[in-house]
Amino acid sequence: MAKFAVTGMGLVSPLGTGKEINWRRLINGESQVRYEISNGSFVARAQDFVLDEKVRQLGMAFIAANEAAGEADLDNSGYEQSRIGIAAGESKYNLFSRNFNMEESLPEMLRRVLHIRGRGLSAAAACATGAVNVILGCRMIEDEVCDAVICGCAETAIHPLYLHSFKNMGVLSKRGTRPFDKNRDGFAIGEGAGFIVIENMNKAVFRGAKIYCEIAGFSNGLLTDNILRITSSEGMRRLIKNAVGGETPDFIHMHGTGTKTNDYYESEAISKSFENAKNISLCSTKAATGHLLGASGMAGAVFSILAMKDNIVPPTINFKETDIPFGLDYTPGKSIKKTVMSSLSLSFGFGGQGAALYFKKPYHGALSGGRGL
Repeated sequence: MAKFAVTGMGLVSPLGTGKEINWRRLINGESQVRYEISNGSFVARAQDFVLDEKVRQLGMAFIAANEAAGEADLDNSGYEQSRIGIAAGESKYNLFSRNFNMEESLPEMLRRVLHIRGRGLSAAAACATGAVNVILGCRMIEDEVCDAVICGCAETAIHPLYLHSFKNMGVLSKRGTRPFDKNRDGFAIGEGAGFIVIENMNKAVFRGAKIYCEIAGFSNGLLTDNILRITSSEGMRRLIKNAVGGETPDFIHMHGTGTKTNDYYESEAISKSFENAKNISLCSTKAATGHLLGASGMAGAVFSILAMKDNIVPPTINFKETDIPFGLDYTPGKSIKKTVMSSLSLSFGFGGQGAALYFKKPYHGALSGGRGL
């Protein structure tokens, strides 16, 4: 079975452009969620990002993907151009563009601007879109059609139609995002892009690539038979088990939307999945970045990997007291120092679509086998 290495990462979010500034502001407890009078809702716009709406999504995607590819040094990897692929998606139409065709879709435009010659795949899976595209990339390597794949998602959904739709669903916060807090009342729509480069582990080691971590397990699928709402944690627990097997991560980046139902059932899933769940450090970063929708799983992946790299667990900000009865550690208010050898990133989307990515520090079992279900 193929083993997967992460060798590059890139991120654009409301916290900034570039993964390092995102990470620094995140662990410092900063937030870019703001109330906009013109929209009558809380939103989180990409800080200091000035591109026109028509090209904003592509611009974010290009910058994040280019950062990831540059870190991986793919130009000097020795891989044939036809063996470097892309798995990129968007969870919904970019309504700032009027050209709804394949040639003008995000994946195809990104292939052109990045000069990708290898295989390309794309998945749309609501808020799990980014994570599912990482899994597609792993499959491309596992099937030996690529040696390296640039994987990710970009979203620019702060559009009146989407804002009004989410308002009508009752999931947008009226007081500011506060995941897991007893006064939580929803999320704020954000925008951004996240990408990682994954490679065949043995080939990455052989070429001397800088390896951030191993993707040690992954899973995706439907959470529930009722696509309109989640009524139990069973589907979430199944995804978690399939990603980690019998192992327990040191840190879990929760989907943590700040809605009553998601936060409760996601917490229940963690509590029932691990015997020592109370000892696992958890967090949601959506009070800092807003909900990046399809790209939220990519932000979660990058933050999960950086938590291992720096042995820091980022905070869940705006958290004071919870009504969720499982005694879990949501890392309230401030980041903490902790040895993080493994991390799990969770994505649970509308329509019951979900995905889980399990990461381990490099060489912590990196050459002894991976797991993908």
